[in-house]
Amino acid sequence: MTLPVVASEAEAREPTMTPKDYHRIHFDTSALPSKRIVGLLACQRDPSLRQMETKVISSKPASVAAPPPARGKEKKKKAGEVIGPNTPAVNGSSGASSDSPVVQGKLWEVELEDTVIFPEGGGQPFDTGTLYVDGSGSSRAFKVEGCLRRKLDSVHLVRALEEDSSIFENLERQQVKVVVDWERRMDHMTLHTSQHLLSAVLDTFAEGLPTLSWSLPAFPSLEAPYVELPRALTWSEAEQVEKRCNDFIEENRRIWVDVDIQQEGYVKMTAAGIRENRGIPQDYNDGVIRHINIDGIDRNACCGTQLPFLSQLYFLHVIPPSTPKDSNNPTKTPSKLYFVSGPRAIKFLQQSSRTLSEASQVLGMARLELPQRVAKAEELRRETMSREKTLRTELARVIGDTEARNPQSTSDGVYWIHRNDKSTLDFEFMGLIATSLLDAQPPSGPLEAPVVIISATANGITPSLLLVMSPAQDLAKKVYENLKTTLEEGPESKGRVKGGGARGRFMSKVDGKWSKGETAKVQAIADELRASSGAGQ
Repeated sequence: MTLPVVASEAEAREPTMTPKDYHRIHFDTSALPSKRIVGLLACQRDPSLRQMETKVISSKPASVAAPPPARGKEKKKKAGEVIGPNTPAVNGSSGASSDSPVVQGKLWEVELEDTVIFPEGGGQPFDTGTLYVDGSGSSRAFKVEGCLRRKLDSVHLVRALEEDSSIFENLERQQVKVVVDWERRMDHMTLHTSQHLLSAVLDTFAEGLPTLSWSLPAFPSLEAPYVELPRALTWSEAEQVEKRCNDFIEENRRIWVDVDIQQEGYVKMTAAGIRENRGIPQDYNDGVIRHINIDGIDRNACCGTQLPFLSQLYFLHVIPPSTPKDSNNPTKTPSKLYFVSGPRAIKFLQQSSRTLSEASQVLGMARLELPQRVAKAEELRRETMSREKTLRTELARVIGDTEARNPQSTSDGVYWIHRNDKSTLDFEFMGLIATSLLDAQPPSGPLEAPVVIISATANGITPSLLLVMSPAQDLAKKVYENLKTTLEEGPESKGRVKGGGARGRFMSKVDGKWSKGETAKVQAIADELRASSGAGQ
């Protein structure tokens, strides 16, 4: 099949800092038409190019309501905020929820002869930008909210108001200008190039640690990207890897792209130290294969945008792994190694520095003292929790033993305790009380076994808690079901008791306010149980 790509690399373009030999084509381009395919787009031939003039190949209403959702956490626009052709939508927002911005207009799918807008691929998120169109005698700007790859084609998702539909209906063959959102591109590009460098260093580190996968949260997220490795690194290993990467950055190693025609069953043999071809999409056929070369370090197939020089990364920081700092025995299971570089590394540093300052102000100490003071505070917290657990257990025993000697309860075997205390509003404490009470082997009266009912609430807190325990499993189940039915009487109370149990232990959360009415209902169940067993007569 004839490859429908760029005719020549000698085309006129605005000067950029990209070297002329950055993009190296290893096949005859003389017979290729002007329509660029993914793999030979302007953004891939010259990653420093920020804008260009080109022609529209096609324009039609989009088959999607919004660009694909981006990875990572992005700042959400306020509810009711209008998104129009000149206001970039949050990636992935479709106006479906009440917190989503109000989206005006509709998306159009616009294919251009060539573009500086990169479609998502190779793990790198898509670019956004602006499309300038001459209409009604003046230049109009429309937001490019995303860019998709469909086989060999690059499809721009452009937002336009309804009154501008006629412009896009008649856009074919018109000359337009397309401009990339450079801050977003630079963020993605530096991190993608950093991933190639980091993966190459890891490939030759220790026993060789191949990259299993990687992920890049889209701009403007400050989340760190990661590479997934067969095992975790120690802190010492992470520092060694970081230093090796930064040594290469300081040396300002060059980067270039080799481009070959894609052939059926194409797998280029690799020499030692060169990673294999991988990650080529299954629906990308009859196109080109791009190999990204980092001088003397790496060669890897990739369709993303890559910087021409490593020095443009500024520096690369490997975030310390989850392995304990002093450990020399990292986990042997797949693990994520996070890193930052370029503009995101600077923002990451700023955010981390401010967070440290805020924490030091809260704790009233110098920033460098934080690790030691936090470690000491954690030690004290654990000691406090241990003491609290001991005291809670002793308190539960006292409450249980006291109730076990309650003359009224011992005469009929029904032990009901109601507590109104925020500090002990949990099933663990209630269970300790019930267990302590039953361990005391209290009299069961006329019942086959003693039954314990504990209800707990706290002012202004919902839900309340309910526990029923008895050595007689059927008795515990019967009492619990009676309580559940009684507390759910009335249409507004239906379904408010949520929980269950087995083997003589039943626990539930009771939604809504616990009032005197609920207390009276539990009292009525206890009285009914006493009456049915013949107690008190």
